[in-house]
Amino acid sequence: MDFISCFKKAFNNEIAWIFKHFTTHWLMWILPLAIFILISSIFHRGVLFDLPVGYIDQDKSELSREIIRDLDAAAHADLINYDSDLDQAKLGLQKSTIYALLYIPPNFEADLLSGRQPTPFLYYNALYYSAGLYSIMDYSGLITTLNERYRTVLANKIGLTVPPLAKINFNYDGLYNSSGNSMYFQQFSAVVHLLQLFVVSLTIHLLGKLPQRTRPNYAFVLGKLAPYTIWYTALLIFEIALLVFFSHARVSGSPIAMLIVVFFYVMAAQSIGVLLFSFTKTTIDAYMYIGLLVGLALTYSGTMVPELAMPKVAQVISSIEPLTYALNRLFDLFLRHTDYLSVFKTCSILLIYPFIITLLVRKRLVKRLYHKEESV
Repeated sequence: MDFISCFKKAFNNEIAWIFKHFTTHWLMWILPLAIFILISSIFHRGVLFDLPVGYIDQDKSELSREIIRDLDAAAHADLINYDSDLDQAKLGLQKSTIYALLYIPPNFEADLLSGRQPTPFLYYNALYYSAGLYSIMDYSGLITTLNERYRTVLANKIGLTVPPLAKINFNYDGLYNSSGNSMYFQQFSAVVHLLQLFVVSLTIHLLGKLPQRTRPNYAFVLGKLAPYTIWYTALLIFEIALLVFFSHARVSGSPIAMLIVVFFYVMAAQSIGVLLFSFTKTTIDAYMYIGLLVGLALTYSGTMVPELAMPKVAQVISSIEPLTYALNRLFDLFLRHTDYLSVFKTCSILLIYPFIITLLVRKRLVKRLYHKEESV
């Protein structure tokens, strides 16, 4: 009864205070939704289209103009003519006003028809890895089609019959792709990842605003954090729902199970905020360590590099991150009909974080609040 009374009192006090300060508005919904909109605007096209690609046509033949026309008509490249100014084209490639440069040498068509195998060159700026690769994506298919066509032309010209080649169909598709947007899961990972940033920040802010010499107990801390646990759970579910709606994705698993996983994920993130606050001297110091936390989570959770592609040491670090378990289970709920036993296992793992951190900070948090020194 004492636990319930203390929890209820702290919960009600926090509910009365929660929307009275502008800082909480920023951390609870203004910044999360603003960043969600920003991320959505970046990923809304799914792939990169109409990337600027320069070209220099030294041949100016019917074939060279056909190559330029077909490459420009493809989805990813938007060709820009540099005439014969190679230096200016290289400068544009260095300054990234163009992401790739196509160079067609003189006598290209004549050499091709005579069987001398001329080579057009297409270079891309490797500093812009994604943009460079997307800008040349259509080129290989174009050249393959060109080689196949002129192989027959040259054979007929010298009176040979080209034997028919085996026709092999190359079919591939994403087995568990729940959306037509190829960057859907990157956006989903970013949304789940960034929620941790705001949860940890607000937890530190909340503890830093407690009166000095506060003597908390377990019920008091839970009561203070519970309104934000509910809020951030609802916020992430709302953002995921918007993402699903606008990406036309299909959720294979149970939305209720997804809600449960998100709830325990928010609790784990809050416990990390308590840990950072307890083992730093000032609130500013705790804020400074958030960047390290977010960087580790982004690097080792499988968002940037797949977990199975990491070395063993990195996989161990990945297994420490709560984001890793939450992302893996949420992906499964999107892609497959995950049973509640696996959801229970994930939630049990996420629940370990609050319990272990409670044991670590049970004395340190009291001391930290009792001798609190705020940086100005």
